[in-house]
Amino acid sequence: MTPDRAEVLALVRSSPAYVAAHDKAAWVGIFASLHVVEDPVGARPIRSSDAGGLGRFWDAFIAPNQIEFEVEHDWVDGFDVARDVTIATMLRPGVVVRTPAHLLYETAYEDGVLKVRRMAAHWEPRPVYRQLMKPSRAHLAAAAGQFRHLFRTLGVGQTVQFVGASRFAGWRRKHRLRARLDGVTKLIVAGKTVTATCVVDGAPAAVIDGRTFTDLA
Repeated sequence: MTPDRAEVLALVRSSPAYVAAHDKAAWVGIFASLHVVEDPVGARPIRSSDAGGLGRFWDAFIAPNQIEFEVEHDWVDGFDVARDVTIATMLRPGVVVRTPAHLLYETAYEDGVLKVRRMAAHWEPRPVYRQLMKPSRAHLAAAAGQFRHLFRTLGVGQTVQFVGASRFAGWRRKHRLRARLDGVTKLIVAGKTVTATCVVDGAPAAVIDGRTFTDLA
């Protein structure tokens, strides 16, 4: 079945809308029965074989916070959408953390309904942690509260794996990608991958998972 660009974009854009509305059931419902969520890339993925995994992810990271997606650009390639975004997360007690990210959504039809089969969120945990390490009572309370919540909802093992995602491929790989691209405005190291926002033939582009997404036909 040929993908409809408007339908693909509408599905992808529904994800942050449901997050903002705190509509857990609707958000879980956009994913295919066989799915994988990597958020962040480098942490243990959430797979459909992990019963209730999406729900636990929601409870751990979305439910207690106010989250807004500031979208810089969307690129559509068939069933797939790449997004250049900054995610603004308000943690209790009112501390805002801003996370530059590249998001990759891979979609497919399931029983005639378009669903997300893979979502890969490329972002760097270390800069996020640094934002929480400011010597103020509010920031210390936000960091402590978030990690207490993670331990309660995910358990020690999964929380440690999430924190371990701050290990990344290294700056050399980041600099090599910058050297071979034009007009780079954002570089992100997540897990073993490096992603970029750049310019290709004068048009905005993104390089994610070794693929180049552009607005050019």
